[in-house]
Amino acid sequence: MIYLLIFSSCLIISFMGNTLRTFIAVDLTGEILKELIRLQSELKKSLKGRISWVEPENIHLTLRFLGQINDEQLNQIKKIVQEIAEKIKKFNIDLGVIGAFPDVSNPRIVWVGINFGFNHLNEINAELEDKLETINFAVGEKYFHPHLTIARIKSLDGENILPKITRKIQPKQLAETVDKLIIFQSELTPQGAKYTELFEAKLSK
Repeated sequence: MIYLLIFSSCLIISFMGNTLRTFIAVDLTGEILKELIRLQSELKKSLKGRISWVEPENIHLTLRFLGQINDEQLNQIKKIVQEIAEKIKKFNIDLGVIGAFPDVSNPRIVWVGINFGFNHLNEINAELEDKLETINFAVGEKYFHPHLTIARIKSLDGENILPKITRKIQPKQLAETVDKLIIFQSELTPQGAKYTELFEAKLSK
């Protein structure tokens, strides 16, 4: 009995060891990323408390969080992402307003929205949901809202002044071309999240 328990535990550990925590996203490397860094710098001057600011290299626009997946699922999802990318032409996005979840009066996640390109991103998300359903993948978020997370707030010192700040600080109207979809691995470490690119699919010209 002891042998069976140990053997079973080893099997479970082995199986879990083959899974990866992953998500599908659009990466940013140009002027938009520089603008997000500027916005973070401005917000840091006024917002104080237990705040985790997203490192610039970790800022991305998540299209679909996948969670823990195994090698077989990863290969299936690679094919899905490739199929979708081949049907979509490159498009531009620009930045919208600064917002927060659940809202600016009770901020936990501070983000920058998308203005132009919002509909394109929603269409990609909807296509991903449809395709993932064909491989019996768990349903994602009910409402998809394209955004770029720049900070996570545990608590603020003093009065919440984010509503006042967002009336004064807004992103510059900069555009960037989305030309590929990427599957990332997300590793949670004591130093923070570490993202590794696993697969990329270029959009159609």
